[in-house]
Order: sequence, then structure tokens, then C-alpha cells
Amino acid sequence: MKKILIISYYWPPNTGSGVQRWLKFSKYLVDLNWLPIIVTPKNPYIELKDSELLNDVSDKIKVIKLPIWEPYSFKDKLFGKDKKSQTSGLISKENTFKDKLLNWVRGNLFIPDPKKYWVNPTVNSLKSIIKEQKINYIVSTGPPHSMHLIALELKKIFSNLKWIADFRDPWTNLDILNDFNLSKRSLKIHKSLENNVLKNADLVLTVGERWAADFKDLGAKNVKVITNGYDSDDFKDFKALDTDKFILGHYGIMNHLRNPSNLWKALNELCLENNDFNKSLEIRLSGNIDKNILNEISKYPFLNSKLVNLGFLNHKDVIKEYSMASLLLLLLFDSKSGEGNYPGKLFEYIATKKPILSFGPTESDVKNILKNGFGIYHAYKGDVNSIKENILSVYNHKYVNKGLDSTKYSRKHLTKELVKILEEL
Repeated sequence: MKKILIISYYWPPNTGSGVQRWLKFSKYLVDLNWLPIIVTPKNPYIELKDSELLNDVSDKIKVIKLPIWEPYSFKDKLFGKDKKSQTSGLISKENTFKDKLLNWVRGNLFIPDPKKYWVNPTVNSLKSIIKEQKINYIVSTGPPHSMHLIALELKKIFSNLKWIADFRDPWTNLDILNDFNLSKRSLKIHKSLENNVLKNADLVLTVGERWAADFKDLGAKNVKVITNGYDSDDFKDFKALDTDKFILGHYGIMNHLRNPSNLWKALNELCLENNDFNKSLEIRLSGNIDKNILNEISKYPFLNSKLVNLGFLNHKDVIKEYSMASLLLLLLFDSKSGEGNYPGKLFEYIATKKPILSFGPTESDVKNILKNGFGIYHAYKGDVNSIKENILSVYNHKYVNKGLDSTKYSRKHLTKELVKILEEL
């Protein structure tokens, strides 16, 4: 079997979107005569865990866990540990001096991210492993982008390594950087590090066409796209459940860049105008939800009693929620980076064959997929009446899912595409 070393901060039992991509690639690489060797932190700073994801880790996969030190421990000692996960990198969007200061420190002192202190010790540990295991392929997946810096240093040492730098999100083009109030010097350092990664990687891999074009413009010499996807094993027993409720469901992070304010307005007006709709509507949200969004929804008189905040759900329970939902809500960043984002949820939603309602920038890669028959797309500033009409079309069973073939988005198929790319390097 060909060996491939994968450097990933996120790995089971940790959970979240950052885990799924290479967990699923690794699962199916084994079946294609590739042996993944995972390198991940022994003690990452993550609060949320889903132990059931360990069931997807084959016994053939070797997982190397190396200790990491992260400066968030100092923040916890000074200010106490926040209940919210730090996986997005942003300390808080609250407009207080403390939060502004913490975000500035996070953005300007820990470049590219607080995982930077894992780079040198991990490089030192992996040098002997690469020699002993005779590894020829290495993957770094980010964010956090410190994972790419580990691979960059190893590439300098082992010039024969085939290095794949996988970007699940952009680096300097990610809009959330604006919340860190970066100085000109800090932004320059970010851009320099990004440039070194893009120019030295044998392959830059990303999840969407627009981001791929951006990486080419930034200097990447070889860029390929493999989208996120769904694992057919997760849906083999999936069955839509009948309910007397009209359930609008969203599962995952909902923050200040992903708030469909016009949707809440449209739903409230529909409840006012349509008594049957008012009786049946239920809004089910899980994950890390910005409290300002929860407050905004609760201020609408018809929505307050219909809001169900599910909190954290493991992946298996999220799929159960899919089965109950009448309409699946997909939210992109309302920003430039949102134009190229293919969230993993999109493909899991497609696998359910249920109606999808998405909000994002005026134009996006997701819009191009949905307009082919997988769902409904609105710009965040779109017309409220149009939103109402589309919701009613689903409520009245007039919206028809075209039932398009989704197998090209299965994790098994996508892993086959990955192997083709690897073998061409």
C-alpha cells in the first residue's frame, strides 16, 4: 500500500466540519490501496466531541498523536473558560473592550493562528517517521493554517515529498480576518506565509471553483477542486419521518456573517397571514448560534414560541434531525469568501433528497448547484415576498425536488477522484 501522511488538527473524537473531510477520505483511501497515517494533536483545545465518529477510523489507519501547547490556556486563566468552541478562531463578536482586545491579540500575535507552537516540535517528530516509514506523500489541511507550515518545513527537508496543501477555507481571503483588526505588518506576514505555502506545495487542493481561481491568482502553481461530500454509509438507513409540524432546520454555526434576517421577517409575516402555517411552523436550530441572532428571532411575536434551540448534537443525531425537517436551511458567509464556499452540509442535504433553502451572496458556487434542481437560493438582501412564495411552495407540496443523481458527491466517489490526482503528481 502507498503511504500518505495527513496532518490535521481536527480528528475524532473531536467533531465539527473540519473533521469530516479527511476522516472520510481516509476511510475510503484504505479501500483503494492507500495507507493513511494521521498526525493530530494529543490534547487539542476543543470542547465538543463526538466519540461515534471513531467508528469511521479503520484499524488499518495509523494515528499519531503529538502533544500541543496552545495559548488559549492563558486566556482561560485570566478570564475563565468560555462555553463556546474556539474552532472558528474568533474569540467573540461581542462589542466589549475585553473581546476586542482578545481578538486583536489572537490576530496579531499568533500568526497564522494559536496552533503555531505545534509547528517546530511536530516537524522534529515527523522527520524520523518520514524516513522510517519511507513516506512519499504528505497532506496538510487547514485551517488552522499552521498545519501547512509544518508541511512546508518538511518539504524543505525532504524535497522528494509530494505535498498536497488542502484548503477547506481561504487564508488571507477569509472575511473573518477583518474581525481580528490586523495591522499592516500582521497582514503582510499572513500573505508572505500563504505565498510560501502556495508556491511550494506540489498541489493546492480546495473545495470550490471560485476559491481555486483565487488561489491561482495568489500564485499557486497547481490547483485542483474536490468538493466536500456525503458518506452514503451515513444515509443507508435514512428515512424521511412524517410529522404534523412544518420544520425549518439548521445545524451548525450561525454567526454574524450568516444571519438571514429577511427569512425571519418572511416567516413572521407568513404566520400572520396564514393560520395553518402559523400552527405548524417550528424552527429547529443546533450548534453554536450567535445569541444576537436568537434574540432577533425571539423579538418577532409569531416566532418566539416556535424556536427550538437544540444545542450541540453529534453527527448521528444531526442526521436524525434531517429526517424530521420539512425544509433544510443552508447559510453561506454573506461575503466574498461565501461566494466560493461549498459547506459539507450542502451535500448531506442533497443526500436526503429534501428541499433546501439557502442564503448567501448574490452570486455563488452553491447558487449554481442549487439552480440545477437541488434547492432554492436567495441573496441575503433578497425580496421578502419571493422568500415567502418559495417557503409556501414547499409547505403546500408544490416544490418538486428533481431527484438528480448525487453519487458524484459521495465520499467514496470523491476519494477515487483524489487518488487519480495523487497518482498524477
